[in-house]
Amino acid sequence: MKKKTIHTIVIGLIFLSVTALGTQQEIQMKAEIARVVQIKTLMTKPSVPMPEKINFPSTFEYRRVTLAGQFLHDHKFLIHSKRTLGGVSGYHMLVPFQRASGGIVMVNRGWISNTEIPKAYHPKGTIMIEGIVQLPRENSSMPPNDPSKNIWYWADVNAMATAGKLKTPSPVVIIISSKTSGVYPSSGVVEIKIRSDYGVRAVFWYVLALSLLIGFLIRHQSQKPKLSF
Repeated sequence: MKKKTIHTIVIGLIFLSVTALGTQQEIQMKAEIARVVQIKTLMTKPSVPMPEKINFPSTFEYRRVTLAGQFLHDHKFLIHSKRTLGGVSGYHMLVPFQRASGGIVMVNRGWISNTEIPKAYHPKGTIMIEGIVQLPRENSSMPPNDPSKNIWYWADVNAMATAGKLKTPSPVVIIISSKTSGVYPSSGVVEIKIRSDYGVRAVFWYVLALSLLIGFLIRHQSQKPKLSF
């Protein structure tokens, strides 16, 4: 087999492999976009009563639920937030919610600044709340929690229950998504964890494949025998 033929086959295989990598990233990007659409649709559906026990939390995430009970305001937790409001830094206020049925659920009541904490609204007695289910996830861009100093960067519900000497809570967090003007905490933010770099990676692999093809064609053209007269 001629050296030129071998070179062509090798370049062709590399080109197909690189193109396939770009296509794979494009497929994953489209799947992620579809997932976001599905999540947003799920959050707009009518609320349902929250089950007493959620055996598979990931299958219930982003559902809108209702539950009755009362807040245990003496055990609230302030989670450091990257979010600011009007340039003012603050926290997410997480408060244990004692369900009428007896269970404990951690509820993210929303964002609040340092100055508003003393004036925070604390609903009393048995109430009905509505919110969106979310799984507690560690914030990789923040330092780890320090329960001994009551410093929190993510909703580690089990560690919080231990620190507050509460019974084992539900494995999910309820985000209060409704906002009342002038009342703090100012509703929670539902975080949709997605990979946003699929598109960039797809473009990278496609550009690399195109560059490879152009380079091959230029070299192939330069190696054509020249006609002499």
